[in-house]
Amino acid sequence: MKRRDLWIRFLSFLAAAAAVAGWHFYVTLGKVPAFILPGPEAVARQLISMVRDGSLLFHMGITSAGIVTGFLIGSVLGFVLGYFLAKSRVLEAALFPYLIAVQATPKVTLIPLFVIWFGLGLASKLLLVVLSAFFPVLLNTVIGFRSVPREYYELMRILNATERQMLYKVKLPLSLPILMAGLKVAMVQAVIGTIVAEWVSGKSGLGYLLVYGSTQFDSRLLLAAIFATTLVGLFFFWIIEIIESRALFWHESKIILEEGL
Repeated sequence: MKRRDLWIRFLSFLAAAAAVAGWHFYVTLGKVPAFILPGPEAVARQLISMVRDGSLLFHMGITSAGIVTGFLIGSVLGFVLGYFLAKSRVLEAALFPYLIAVQATPKVTLIPLFVIWFGLGLASKLLLVVLSAFFPVLLNTVIGFRSVPREYYELMRILNATERQMLYKVKLPLSLPILMAGLKVAMVQAVIGTIVAEWVSGKSGLGYLLVYGSTQFDSRLLLAAIFATTLVGLFFFWIIEIIESRALFWHESKIILEEGL
């Protein structure tokens, strides 16, 4: 491991430790009531208790399953439709205004309608997550494919390349940085969509824990659920970053980052 990486990790740890210490001293010295803001020790005990009885892992598993499933479905649908929109200006002109209208509609306002159609549970939650992840991938796919310089297409036509060869040899590699940026945004949106759906209509998951803790005025449970939600979101974002670093090892942005320029 490089010395710079060790220094970065040390600074990150130091910042986290300073935040926890500041939280502890604020609660202790300020004599803040525990029902308003419990200290980090109380929240840690709550987390340990929930891990031991299995409730935290259960709800994290439910939320993670919703995130992954909705993200994958939304990303695939967004990529496929984005590919066809990028190829056809006519199709884009016909469909894009309606796609923008759906995206502009706050997703939380659709949940009551989904509940009426599909009931409480997985179906309504999954639909919201799919819609949340769909548009970022769609938009970045269109932008990515249309950002490929025309000279590459002309060269592939001279070489009598097929449409499949053009897709795999030109379009995908050159638009991959923009596509990965879309996947990052889609993952963040999928996490938010899952938590909101569980908050409004779920019977399990971290969003449900947030609602339950709020109704019980249990600040320890609320903070523990918030911490677990943040952990899940960071974990899935980190996975996308790993995939990006492996797929774009050749790209100048990664080379510059590695060289520290």
